[in-house]
Amino acid sequence: MSASLFVGWPLESPAADGRLGYATAAQSLREALWNVLMTSPGERLMRPAFGAGLEQFIGQPNSETTRQLIASSIRTAVEKWEQRVALSDVAVTKAPDDATQVLIALTYTARGQPGTTQTLSLSLALGGA
Repeated sequence: MSASLFVGWPLESPAADGRLGYATAAQSLREALWNVLMTSPGERLMRPAFGAGLEQFIGQPNSETTRQLIASSIRTAVEKWEQRVALSDVAVTKAPDDATQVLIALTYTARGQPGTTQTLSLSLALGGA
């Protein structure tokens, strides 16, 4: 299966002419991963288990245990809900300049596209030091 065949529902607003810009290939996978990460279980109709539930960690201490739980939640959700990618790494580290934030980096490859390693990075404010 070629990554160029991947097409996703657009997450952005319509263009000035009213048309929707559909994401394709790498951008489609990034948007799908973002959707999995930012959705909490119970939030999506007809798929109550969908999502990584990262919001549950807001307010938790920025400890090694919390960071491991975040990584585990991400791995489990992505492996279950986004099978077009193969995760090679999920790194959750303490932000160097803010003790209440973690930096999350997913390293993945589109299945059927060896050598196309991509990284999706985001930060999450936990609120606890």
